[in-house]
Amino acid sequence: MATFIVGAIITVGLYYALRHVYRNFRMGREDCCGGNCAACSGHCAGGHAVLPKKSA
Repeated sequence: MATFIVGAIITVGLYYALRHVYRNFRMGREDCCGGNCAACSGHCAGGHAVLPKKSA
């Protein structure tokens, strides 16, 4: 029974995470501090520095 409960919790969590990613992609946004602070009006709320991406 516990397996089903844990599975349901994981399924709901994945649903909300994928919905978040899909909506951001559809709206052309990205999360703050995900690599481009310009998408967040130039601020990062995480309190840590974001290193510039290296081009390969």
